[in-house]
Amino acid sequence: MASLRTRINAFFNPPSANGETTAAPAIQQSIVAEYQKLKSDRDRMAIIKTCRQMYATDPRVKKALRMYSTDLVKAGFLVKTKDELAKEIATELQTRLGLNKKLQDVVRLTGRDGDSFYENVVDEELNIIEVSRKPTLRMRRNSNNADKLDDPQRAFYMVDEMYTGFGIPKDAVFFPEWQIIHARWEHDDESRYGVPMWASATGSFKRVSEGETDMAVRRKVRAGMRLLHVVDGNEADVKAYKEMNQKALDTPTAAHLDLFSNKPGSITAIQGDAHLNEINDILHQVATMFAASDVPMELVAYGEGLNRDILGEKKDEYDESLDDGREWVTEEFLKPLLERQWLLKGILPANVKYEIVWRLAKKLTPADLRDLGDALARLRVLGVKEEIIQSIAALYLRNVDVDILNSDGISAEQFAKSLQGISI
Repeated sequence: MASLRTRINAFFNPPSANGETTAAPAIQQSIVAEYQKLKSDRDRMAIIKTCRQMYATDPRVKKALRMYSTDLVKAGFLVKTKDELAKEIATELQTRLGLNKKLQDVVRLTGRDGDSFYENVVDEELNIIEVSRKPTLRMRRNSNNADKLDDPQRAFYMVDEMYTGFGIPKDAVFFPEWQIIHARWEHDDESRYGVPMWASATGSFKRVSEGETDMAVRRKVRAGMRLLHVVDGNEADVKAYKEMNQKALDTPTAAHLDLFSNKPGSITAIQGDAHLNEINDILHQVATMFAASDVPMELVAYGEGLNRDILGEKKDEYDESLDDGREWVTEEFLKPLLERQWLLKGILPANVKYEIVWRLAKKLTPADLRDLGDALARLRVLGVKEEIIQSIAALYLRNVDVDILNSDGISAEQFAKSLQGISI
């Protein structure tokens, strides 16, 4: 009996009329092309490691990535289609994989590394039961110079992280195209891989780290106040003075020091460095670093100098930019995942008319709910189709699939009126 993987491979790559598979033979690459590929892999690994260091050591970078991934997908999504079987399969997949939570990791880790490789784990009923993230630094995309897959059965392979040789090693583990979802951040056409969100900020990050270290050292050695003791006498007198007051001199943190001398002298306080607060050069590098981020710097830190109106404008601009990120999640991860599951269940995605709708992230207050109910009722009076009214309601109501209203015999008008009575 054929193995599960053999069955799925045969399904995605059916034999042609002459008994051969439809996959084209692999193209032998030239030495120059191999060298370019090797250099590209080395450069990519260096950038990923630097961006991972930024994520691990700089709380601003970590907070920005976590904030962006959470804000992007926290309200969840709906798969809208009139194909009942396709919708049922999509809903079961969403619940089975916990996609609303899973997508946060997809965005965060892909933004950090530039690429994510997720393996589709399939059971005997051809259900995708898990999407397992493979090690980014070990995975390779086996495409040609135009980023086309010559052999779908050997579309990706995994090697040892330290491997930097020519060609593909004999112990490489291959994956067919259907088995891996390759999500790429800031992907350029004809490029094999994506680019980390913070890749262009690596230079500024180095200068910020060095500048902040220098500032900390400077503050430690130059911020404290010094006391200048003037002793009227020769070197022996100075030595005797120090020995007599050694206990007080060894306690620089004491609030009050008692010093004694039998000769004329004085103690002068010398203040610490008065320019330690001049850090505009470092703030410039921080601002340059944050130019690579989709999250405004002021929403992560350094917003104390802005008034509430400016911060509000930046927040509104940021919220609008999240739509582009949701489009990225849809195209790079959700659609490939959904369409693979439909194919495994015998549904041709080209025959399914569907769209992925993202819910609005704003939490509704009781007043918002009353306004929503009133707006839906007014739309109903104006003759707007119930399907449209339900779609509008679905955007605002989290974890509620408004399509179930019809199955319960509840009209959109009744639903709108029920919202008017909601209180918390």
